[in-house]
Amino acid sequence: MEVSLSMMNELQQAEFALLKAFDQVCAKLGLKYFLVCGSALGAAKYRGFIPWDDDIDVALYREDYEIFCAHAAALLPEHLFVQNYRTDPAFPAIYSKLRDSNTTYIEKSARHLPIHHGIFIDVFPLDGYPDGRLARRRLEFFKRLYKHALAAAFSLDRSGGEQLLYLVDRLLGTPKRTAQIARKYTERISRYPAKTSDILCNHGNWQGKLDYAPREQYGDGVWAVFEGLPVRIPVRYDQYLTQKYGDWRADLPPEQQKGHHDYVVCDPKHAYRLADEAADPRPEE
Repeated sequence: MEVSLSMMNELQQAEFALLKAFDQVCAKLGLKYFLVCGSALGAAKYRGFIPWDDDIDVALYREDYEIFCAHAAALLPEHLFVQNYRTDPAFPAIYSKLRDSNTTYIEKSARHLPIHHGIFIDVFPLDGYPDGRLARRRLEFFKRLYKHALAAAFSLDRSGGEQLLYLVDRLLGTPKRTAQIARKYTERISRYPAKTSDILCNHGNWQGKLDYAPREQYGDGVWAVFEGLPVRIPVRYDQYLTQKYGDWRADLPPEQQKGHHDYVVCDPKHAYRLADEAADPRPEE
C-alpha cells in the first residue's frame, strides 16, 4: 500500500522517513519492535499519524534495544544519528532518539544543551519490574532521584521550590554529570529482564506508571499499518491505549488537537549547524 506524502506535513514526512530507516535496521538485525504511545494510537485509529501529532514512538525489549544501539550506526545512512547518553554525553535521557542530521529541531526545553538537534523519533527500551513491594518501592525511590537529577539539564518553567532545587543542582554541577547519571539510572532499571517479567515498563516516557503494563498487553504484538508501513502494536492494544488515554476512540475537543513538543526551531530542510550559523534562534536566558 503506497502512502501519499502530501497527506503529511513536512515534519511528519521527515519522521516517517526515520521510522522506515529504523524498521529496515531492525529487520536486518532480526529485532522486534512495537509502535507505542501516540504512534500506536495513530496506527489503531488512523492507520498512520494522528493528524496533529508531532512525533513517533517505538519500543524494543531491553536486550533488543541494546543490540540496536550497538549495531545501528553501521547499518544506517551517514546522515542518521543514534543519540543517547553514550553517543551524545550531554543528552539527558535514558532512551535514544534517531536523529536526521540534515534537519533542525530545537525543543524549547533543550535549546541550550550542546547536543544534536535534528528531527527525531523516540526509541524506548522496555524493562521488567521487580517482584515484591519493597523492591518496587526501592526502585521508585531511586527513579525519583535520577529523574530529578536529569531534569536539571533542561530549561523548564519551575515553581518557587522547584526553581530553588534547580539552582542548587546548577551550583553542584549536576547538569555536567548527565552521562554518569543516565548510566546509573539505566543500570538500576535494567536489572529486571523484560522477557521474563510479568510487567513491562517504558521508564523513559513521561507518563510514568501509565507506561507499566502486564506483558500480556504487548505479547508478540499484532500487525497494523502506519502510513502504509506494516508495524507491530501491542497485541491487546485496546487495553494498552485505554490505560494510557482513556476513551481513545473518542475525538478530542479542537483545542486539544495539537502536538505536545514545544520547539523554537523546526526546519526539515537545513542541518542544525547551517541554521545555527545563519542566525541563532535560541532565546537568551
